[in-house]
Amino acid sequence: MRPPKFSVVIPTYNRLGFLKQALSSVWIQTFADCEVIVVDDGSNDGTHEYLLHLGNKVRVIKQANSGPGAARNCGVREARGDYIAFLDSDDLWFPWTLDTFARAIQEHRHPNILAGKFVEFTDERELVKVQEESYETSWFSDFIASSHHPYFVGSGTCALRREFLTGTRFLEDRLNAEDHDLVLQMGTLPGFVQIVAPITLAWRRHLGSETDNFVSSISGTLRLLAREKSGIYPGGSERSRERHRILTRYSRSVSVGCLRKGFQREGWKLYGATFAWNASLGRVKYLTAFPFLAVAEQFRRAKTTGSV
Repeated sequence: MRPPKFSVVIPTYNRLGFLKQALSSVWIQTFADCEVIVVDDGSNDGTHEYLLHLGNKVRVIKQANSGPGAARNCGVREARGDYIAFLDSDDLWFPWTLDTFARAIQEHRHPNILAGKFVEFTDERELVKVQEESYETSWFSDFIASSHHPYFVGSGTCALRREFLTGTRFLEDRLNAEDHDLVLQMGTLPGFVQIVAPITLAWRRHLGSETDNFVSSISGTLRLLAREKSGIYPGGSERSRERHRILTRYSRSVSVGCLRKGFQREGWKLYGATFAWNASLGRVKYLTAFPFLAVAEQFRRAKTTGSV
C-alpha cells in the first residue's frame, strides 16, 4: 500500500478543547492525502477517551507524560508519510495548508525542510480576516543558507522529509527551542523552502502555551548556544558564520525579553555568551543598546517598586 504524502503529528497534553479545534482544522484540508497521528502525552482530561471514539480518523498513541520533544519523537517513529507535518494541539491550520506544502514539494523537487508562514491570535474570531493569498515561496540550497533572512522554523510551522528524520531527534529535556535545535541538526540537508504566502498556521497565544514558560525559553536558548560551541551542528567552521547569524537572531530577542520580564542576570548571560558572534557580525546597534536597555529597565522597575 502506498504511504500517504503527509503524516500529521500532533502531540497533546491536557488540551482537549484546543485539540478538537486543531483536528477540525486538519479534517477540512483541501489536500487529503495524509494520516493523522495524535500522541497523548499522559493527559488526564478525557483526551484519550475522546480520541478512541474517533475510530480510524486518527492513529492514537498514548505514553506517560514525557514532554513535547518525546511526544514528537514518538509520532515520528510511527509515521509512514513521505513528509511529517507537525501541528501543536493548541494551534490551527487553514484549509489550504497541506495543499500549499504539497505544491512547494512538487515545485522544488522534494526539499528536506519546508517552513510555513504563521499569524498569532488569541481569539478565533481574529482569523476570519485571513484569506488565501497568492502562492509564493523562497528556495535555498539548505536551511543554513537562509541565514540572512529572518525565517522562523518552528515545530508547528514546518514539514520535514521523513527519510532524513530517522537519524535526528527532538531533544527530550522539556526545555523550549527543541524545534530550533532539530532544524539546525538538519541544517545542511539539501533543499529548504520558506512559504512566503499564503499564511499556513494560526499560532495561538495563551497563558498555558509552552512558549509562555519563559524560564524554559531562556534555558533552551542557552542550550542552543552550548551545542553550537560544542560542534553539534553540521557545516563545520566554514559555515559557522551562517549558524551564528541564525542563533544570534534568536538569542537577541530572548535576551531583550529577559530585561522586560525581570530576568536581568539571564539577559546578561545571553548577551555575554554571544558577544563575540554579534561583534563579528557587526551587530553594533544591539551590542551598544543592550546595556542602556538593561539600566533603563532596572531603573523603571526600581521606580515602580518605590526603591528609588
